[in-house]
Amino acid sequence: MELVVQVGDIAKWQGDGIVVNLFEGVTEPKGATGAVDKSLKGLLTKLIAQGELKGKLGSATIVHTHDRLPADRVCVVGLGKPEEFTLDRARQAAANGVKALRDAGAKKIATIIHGAGVGGLDASRAAQANAEGIVMGLWQFRKYHSDNSEVKELDRVVLLERDAAQARTMRDAVRRGRIIGEATNRARDLANEPGNTATPTYLANVAKAIAKKYALEFFVIDRAQAKRLGMGAFLGVAQGSDEPPAIIVLRYWGAGKKAKPGLGIVGKAITFDSGGISIKPSENMQDMKGDMSGGAAVIAAMQAIAQLKPRINVTGIVPATENLPSGKAYKPGDILRAANGKTIEVVSTDAEGRLILADALVYATQTLKLAPVVDAATLTGAMVIALGHHRTGVFSNDKELTDLLFQIGEETGEKNWAMPMDPEYREQIQSDWADLKNTGGRPAGSITGAWFIRSFVGETPWAHLDIAGSVGMMAGSKEIGYKNKWGNGTPTRTFINLALALAKK
Repeated sequence: MELVVQVGDIAKWQGDGIVVNLFEGVTEPKGATGAVDKSLKGLLTKLIAQGELKGKLGSATIVHTHDRLPADRVCVVGLGKPEEFTLDRARQAAANGVKALRDAGAKKIATIIHGAGVGGLDASRAAQANAEGIVMGLWQFRKYHSDNSEVKELDRVVLLERDAAQARTMRDAVRRGRIIGEATNRARDLANEPGNTATPTYLANVAKAIAKKYALEFFVIDRAQAKRLGMGAFLGVAQGSDEPPAIIVLRYWGAGKKAKPGLGIVGKAITFDSGGISIKPSENMQDMKGDMSGGAAVIAAMQAIAQLKPRINVTGIVPATENLPSGKAYKPGDILRAANGKTIEVVSTDAEGRLILADALVYATQTLKLAPVVDAATLTGAMVIALGHHRTGVFSNDKELTDLLFQIGEETGEKNWAMPMDPEYREQIQSDWADLKNTGGRPAGSITGAWFIRSFVGETPWAHLDIAGSVGMMAGSKEIGYKNKWGNGTPTRTFINLALALAKK
């Protein structure tokens, strides 16, 4: 799909459809929407009076112009209440408008930049958010459908800006938004691949191709190398599968190799999770193909970081393996030794994500000396109970990093929420037989899981993102605006924007 910025008047644009907007409570539209309404002889005002156009967030109403405008259709998207309008609502509106016109059969459309006018947002930030919303909103995963003849797609989307002097700035912003949106879609593609395709080797090959295209350093720690590095926790999980495990490493040297090693982003990639010997119930087990969503986000974020070129060094680490039962599989009661020497009693083989993260984080903090380090994992069902599907739980040993992640979440729509890390919770993972046990039971399961991970980062500033609910891999998630209901790419944009924010410091 072509995505371009042009100077022009939305009411004079010729094509299959145009997108304008409306705040809730408005009775007489102004600005671009008002200009379109005037050309339509007050039709939009009439529809508002009749209650057909309400401006509610998430709404997208299509009106045929009957040759009163050069465009065939007008889509009016709702922005919600003016006092509640945010950058992310602009992103949602952009997605809702293009999706509605696409589904109506349009091929070439134009849209105003939601939020840049009466919305009162910074024009450049609004343009970037609009581009992100458009690219992410139009994402579809139809790879395994044999008949896609009825699938509708847009060929061209034009973002119209009336001020020629602003156009160049808008083009740069839209380019950034497209890069970030496409990276998120890359993470979605990976998360939606079935487990028989997206093996650890497959993920490694995808990362290798990205590294080659965007000049990233790339290498893989295989089973033999992991053994030499003492990664007993990672290898314990991997031993039940015939698929070769891989710790995938991508490095971006934006500040140069003489500078500090920089930011580390680490993503859990259990490419299929049966629960191992502690096998899961069969119902919904197919969804466990998405247990590699954290790793998918890391790979995708590294792609965008390489394109955006911030002056910071960033390393992405993805421990990837299957977690399956077999005659070789690790068992409850086994004791594993991680790369930092800590011993772990295995209480449940279904608490495997924290085990592979343990060795990856030791490698990130002790071997590569990365700081800060942020990991993402579909770690616990308890996170869904705590925060549902709208926020990611943040567990950290560093308040400044926590606050930054919160701010990024509010801007990106990948919303984050700080969770408690009181030391009393750590007592639940103390073992009678080893230094730690890999689960502290059902009470505060997300917190005790985070405490387990914290045991492998030392004093390095660190945050753990539990994305089990927010990534949309469990029952109950819904499609909203630019967010698809399954494997939505969280926290790809959080990782990207964290790198950009730290680079400015």
